Amino acid sequence: MNAAMEPPANTPLPAPARREPVLDWVRGFAMFFICGGGTVVLTLAACFPGPIAETVRTQLTHVSWEGFRFEDLIFPTFLLVSGAAFTFAWRRQRERGLPAACRWGRLFVRTAALILLGIVYNGGLEQTSLAAVRFPSVLARIGLGVLLAAIPYVALPQRFRWLFFPIGLALYGTLFHLCGGASPYANPNWSVRVDNALLPGKLWGSPDPEGVVSTFGALFTAYLGMLLGDFLHGGTRRKALWMAAAGVMFIEAAYTLSPWVPVVKKLWTASYVCLAGGWTLLVCAAFQAFSALPGRVTRWLGGLAFIGTHALWFYLLPRFFDFGHAANLVVGGPIRAHLGQSPWCGFLLALAAFLALWLTVRLLRPRPRGVL
Repeated sequence: MNAAMEPPANTPLPAPARREPVLDWVRGFAMFFICGGGTVVLTLAACFPGPIAETVRTQLTHVSWEGFRFEDLIFPTFLLVSGAAFTFAWRRQRERGLPAACRWGRLFVRTAALILLGIVYNGGLEQTSLAAVRFPSVLARIGLGVLLAAIPYVALPQRFRWLFFPIGLALYGTLFHLCGGASPYANPNWSVRVDNALLPGKLWGSPDPEGVVSTFGALFTAYLGMLLGDFLHGGTRRKALWMAAAGVMFIEAAYTLSPWVPVVKKLWTASYVCLAGGWTLLVCAAFQAFSALPGRVTRWLGGLAFIGTHALWFYLLPRFFDFGHAANLVVGGPIRAHLGQSPWCGFLLALAAFLALWLTVRLLRPRPRGVL
């Protein structure tokens, strides 16, 4: 990366680099649902049959195409927080005097590592043919989204950084109308042709949910997180109120756009960026409000912070080890003996599986490195 893209060396930093607990809490909140917490919530809801259980079941499944549910919020929340965390890591590296080339080198290595881990996670290394390997992945999208968003973030002076979000998102929406013909957001979409032309190996769905075109939409989610990181660095008072107001504004913008730009997660449309970003900002605002409470109250959020700071471990370990089977071996017999076919049996087994994952990470005690 050209050193000319760096801000001047004498640019004042608003605040010393630090670890922001709100980001760890929100990242832990998202990872909880990714790594097994969603199953815990589903099985608990099944213990109370009726409208509530049905609503929870619906909200914890993805919309097939157009629309938005709670499950469609989890991944963009994690990506947005990753963008915010990047700003803290970047400032910390600057304060330590790390040259720009080394900082960009680390970011490229991080992205490459996430792409490789995504291939491994999807079983790519067990395949004997490249045609059967899936190269896109959730991890690759996190790495590429942050990397692509970092380029304009670092290149632009801080006072002009916010302009890239509305201008870039408008250009992204224009791209759909220029390339998509009369039905730019139809299913299947024009982006399928792009994926087939550019991506080797196996694709999932039509279009692939982690395809080429939607990756450029995802960078705006990461970039919004970087703007949030700048905001958290500042000395603004009533941060929770400002974040909540911004969240409502983005949600309103999404629904205003939706008649022309539908909310489609698989395409990561501009309205989806705004809607998911708005709800994520509301989640961040809620945790920011909690952070103002006495320490004995916020200590209860330590569990989420632990998940957030060890997110990669919580994501990868269930792929390689069956914690449900482990929980069943240890407590399955006693639970079924006392509860039989009761829905509470499923809930306690799901909870035991999540606790087995939790204890495994605690026993390993890996050093949090913020890889995600």
